[in-house]
Amino acid sequence: MLYTLAYPAMSEASARFVRELRGMWDVRFRDVVECHFTLVFGIDGVEEAAYRAHVRAVVGGERAIPFTCRRALIHPSDRGDYHAFLVPDEGRAAIARLHDRLYTGPLAPCLRRDLPYVPHITVAAMPDAPRVKALCDELNAKGLEISGVIDSVSIGALDAGRIRNVERIGLES
Repeated sequence: MLYTLAYPAMSEASARFVRELRGMWDVRFRDVVECHFTLVFGIDGVEEAAYRAHVRAVVGGERAIPFTCRRALIHPSDRGDYHAFLVPDEGRAAIARLHDRLYTGPLAPCLRRDLPYVPHITVAAMPDAPRVKALCDELNAKGLEISGVIDSVSIGALDAGRIRNVERIGLES
């Protein structure tokens, strides 16, 4: 199963804040994958060489994407649990456009049209919607502001329950 992820470059304070949130609230995935924006969700129906070539072609020449997340949003998953997302204000449209461009060509049939794409960093995942909503409310009340830049895109493979990065593609500054 292949993924395309963007691991954001952030200040040490922001990275520590996100790591601590994930450490407490994202128990299922905190050890599977580092803090990231998912650009292409797990796909296993496309040959790896074709997948990698397509991602390289789409990402080649793309500029780095600065972002700022100022709100936390509760979002239901298709597994029956709920997630807390850090959602960017700045950078949201650019991230969504890159996601949309990646889901063309050989990846077009893999796009899930039943779930709208929301650019985000997941900081919590659990079946208890009121707890996730309370976490989002608490984060939003504090005046959340997490800024950084997406300066590369990584192709990753699920391997023994963890995401193993296969290839990193830098974005232009």
